[in-house]
Amino acid sequence: MFDRIARRYDLVNTVLSAGTDAGWRRHAARETRLGPGGSALDVACGSGKLTAELSKIAAPNGRVVGLDFSPQMLEVARREHPGIEFIEGDALKLPFDDASFDATTIAFGLRNLADPILGLREMARVTRGRAVVLEFVRPPQGVVGSTYRLYLKTLLPAIGGLLSGAPAAYRYLSDTVDSYRTPDELTAMAAQAGWSGVRFQSLAMGTVGLLSGSR
Repeated sequence: MFDRIARRYDLVNTVLSAGTDAGWRRHAARETRLGPGGSALDVACGSGKLTAELSKIAAPNGRVVGLDFSPQMLEVARREHPGIEFIEGDALKLPFDDASFDATTIAFGLRNLADPILGLREMARVTRGRAVVLEFVRPPQGVVGSTYRLYLKTLLPAIGGLLSGAPAAYRYLSDTVDSYRTPDELTAMAAQAGWSGVRFQSLAMGTVGLLSGSR
């Protein structure tokens, strides 16, 4: 599915979020507390947008790696960000030694992992510093949540399908809204995966969450 939508993935995200997704990624990159010369791994990196934000922070002598299991996504990432290292790999079995990076991140990929707790555990294993998750959360109660749910069920699949040429992919995203975790569930998952000092920040009127912690 991700191979099919790779070419238009960034365009669709920008349109569907009205351009606010870039700010979410910058916030996630800052939350790693990475500094110049640091190292970071961006898991399920997709087209490399968060990877690029991490690379800016780690410049000029840092090492930032993007990892994804979709060859077509990685092709886009390498074309858009030629100075960054991108590799194909499994988020549930990261091909790195323990404590290899100062930080690890994943943006909007956790819900797609077959075993999200194992994915969080792997992120913690390969970092010696902070791990950060940027993810959609279950729509909150009230007017905002109801409006957002309606948007996910109607406009998202219609616009995403039109722009990407792959309507089934965006129907999948809208059909899985009820599988989105709550902030409490995400926090509990991170704790179960061995994260310490877990912190959750709510973004975009409670529709997006930023989860962070340490090994």
